[in-house]
Amino acid sequence: MPGLGWVVERHVTVARATVAAVTYALLATAFVLGVLWFVLPGEPRWEPAVNSLTLVAGMTGLIVERLSSEAERHAQVLAAIRRELERNQAVLADNEFARAADDRPRAVFARLAVSAVDAALVSGALDRRRDTVLVTALHRWRDTVQGFNRRLDLTENMSVLERQSSGEREVWDAAMRLRGGYVAMTRAQLEELLAVLPVR
Repeated sequence: MPGLGWVVERHVTVARATVAAVTYALLATAFVLGVLWFVLPGEPRWEPAVNSLTLVAGMTGLIVERLSSEAERHAQVLAAIRRELERNQAVLADNEFARAADDRPRAVFARLAVSAVDAALVSGALDRRRDTVLVTALHRWRDTVQGFNRRLDLTENMSVLERQSSGEREVWDAAMRLRGGYVAMTRAQLEELLAVLPVR
């Protein structure tokens, strides 16, 4: 599937470059014919040719503009997603889920952000054909982050509001740091998502 996405991306890039080249060629041809029309006033056939080429170049220019703006928007969305994922990666790699400085289980945890992913999924900037694998991975990541943050809420409530004993806090703290636990699984899923995310 990632190979297919690369092929579609390359096809879109080639199509955009081809339409741009055709547009500039039409404009150059119209310019040359316009000059010839003024130099050779006895040839009235130049006028329709110049007008037709200019109109066609204008229409293809609109296509180029649209493709360029879509490509720029796509790149901006991907850059925003990458920045957010890298911040989340720093949160998960930090000492947030280890013990606090006074060797007691931590009571407050940083949350993972998902606003750029949410915005990307509703913006329409991601293409259904070209970004199928990425969109699926972003939906999975969004669900994971929501579940992860809910677990952090529960952990904080249990450790702060419920007046846990030190033994109970140890159990919750150990659960947050299990090798195959939810934090480790979230880290692994984030690494997979960053691997799928196109580099711009």
